[in-house]
Amino acid sequence: MDLIACVEQVYFSMVTNELQRMRSNGLYRGVSYNGLLYMDLIRHMPDATVSSIAQTLGVAKSSVSQRISELESKGLVVRHKDEHDARISHVGIAPDAIDDVSAIDTSIREAVQSLSKEYNEKEILIGCAMLSSVAKALDAQTSSLGQKQGGRV
Repeated sequence: MDLIACVEQVYFSMVTNELQRMRSNGLYRGVSYNGLLYMDLIRHMPDATVSSIAQTLGVAKSSVSQRISELESKGLVVRHKDEHDARISHVGIAPDAIDDVSAIDTSIREAVQSLSKEYNEKEILIGCAMLSSVAKALDAQTSSLGQKQGGRV
C-alpha cells in the first residue's frame, strides 16, 4: 500500500468510526452530519467562537450561528461570554455532554495505544513526525485557500 492510500484509509476509518459512535449514542439523534462536524470542531478548537468557526470552515457567520443555535437547543453546546471582553461569546461542549463526546475518542485511543505493542519508541516518534508533516502541509493549504477567499478560510 502506498503512503497516500494509507493516509486516506486511516482518515476514512477515523471518520466512519467517529460518526458511527456518535450516531449510536442516543444523545446525537436528530443531529445531522454537519452538526456532528461542528461538534468535532468545537471539541478541538480552544476558545471557539462563531467567528473562528466561520473562518475555519470558510462559511458565513450567520450559517455558523444558526447551526450553533440548533446544537444549543439540543443541549449539546453552550455559549459563554469572554471574561475579558463581554462582546465575545465562546462556544463549548455542554457540561452534560462532555463525557459522551469524550467517549467518542475511545477507539482512537485504544488503536494508538496498541501501537506501543508493535513498534518501539523511535519508530513511533518517526510516525508522529510524518503525521505532523502531513498536518502542517494541510494547514498551509487551508491558509492559502483562505487568502484566496479574501481572508476567509
